[in-house]
Amino acid sequence: MANIKVVEQEIAKIEERSTARQIEAAKLLTNAMAGDIRAKVMLQEGISSSDIPTVLEPAINVIFLAQYAAEQNVWNQIADEYQTDNFGTIRFGDFQVDPSDLTSNAGEEFISGGLPKVGEYEEYPAVSFTTTQLDKDFDGKHGVRARMSWESLRRTGNFDMIGQMTAKFAQYAARQEDLALAKLFVTSAGAVGSGFSGKGLASNPALTLDALETAMASSREDTVGGNRVIANNYKLVYGTSLAMTVRELFAIQQIERTTGSDVRIMNPSFITSPFNPIEFNALDTVSGGQTDAWWFVVPDLNTRPYFWEVFLQGSRTPLISIKDNGHFALGGGEVPVRDGSFDEDDVQTRVRHVVEAYNITQDGLRYSTGAGS
Repeated sequence: MANIKVVEQEIAKIEERSTARQIEAAKLLTNAMAGDIRAKVMLQEGISSSDIPTVLEPAINVIFLAQYAAEQNVWNQIADEYQTDNFGTIRFGDFQVDPSDLTSNAGEEFISGGLPKVGEYEEYPAVSFTTTQLDKDFDGKHGVRARMSWESLRRTGNFDMIGQMTAKFAQYAARQEDLALAKLFVTSAGAVGSGFSGKGLASNPALTLDALETAMASSREDTVGGNRVIANNYKLVYGTSLAMTVRELFAIQQIERTTGSDVRIMNPSFITSPFNPIEFNALDTVSGGQTDAWWFVVPDLNTRPYFWEVFLQGSRTPLISIKDNGHFALGGGEVPVRDGSFDEDDVQTRVRHVVEAYNITQDGLRYSTGAGS
């Protein structure tokens, strides 16, 4: 699900800045959508006022955010959340020590990855270091608008349209968060995404217990600063087509292994227990079903992120808004918003969501196409 706490905080802000008239309109809208005939009539009479977008917008946003929070998300099981203060370049820094100048000291052998021994009254050995930076251009604004004609709004009493519209927009906004991350795994052409480029397993094995064991061993071959990438746990990410395969693998109670004439019965949990299976159906959406047999392994480490889902500070949640298209009659006075805009006789509603996903590091990542070649 979307971050419930973040959504609750945003709803509280909307309620705090709502006027008494907006609160009353919200009650009418809620009752009208629930089938209250009296509320429908009162809202129908008031909806022709030119300030209806201002009056109803807080209520529609509360409904929208509640529906957004109810949507099922997967990205937050794989990536870390990061909020940036503005559009433009996001800079990720990395600090690396170069131990090549360090040697045995004070009679103790120095092992790369640790600290050299320092004798009494001796100077601490100096070490050289390097810094690298990864710049990402953040421009993650996404959105869509719906145009409702004057004729449709004249059909009185059809307030279900508001609920259907906000529900669909909420689904789009939540879904965009998953799609942004999925595009780092696979592409629409059925190729590997930039997040896993160069991290394929040899022979692309199908998803089996042996393949999981191979992936874990291969992941640990990568090094950072001379140290192997060692994780106690891993995330196993796959699309919907492999869901039953994964269930069957994790349901196996025992396996038989033969070494020469020695036959051993073993519990396969020593292979499966480090893996957290995550079904990510956005992979299917992005690739159009071309990557059904693909699976991915992500070390579960707290020391460094593999993927960041980036949001804009102050706009963490999506926004739904109504365009006030008011214009004036030749005889004087504003033309009611329900009568449509000046150009097209329409009323427009729009959803905006600012979100993008980035790959930060690849050390330890592995994937397989499952093709067996």
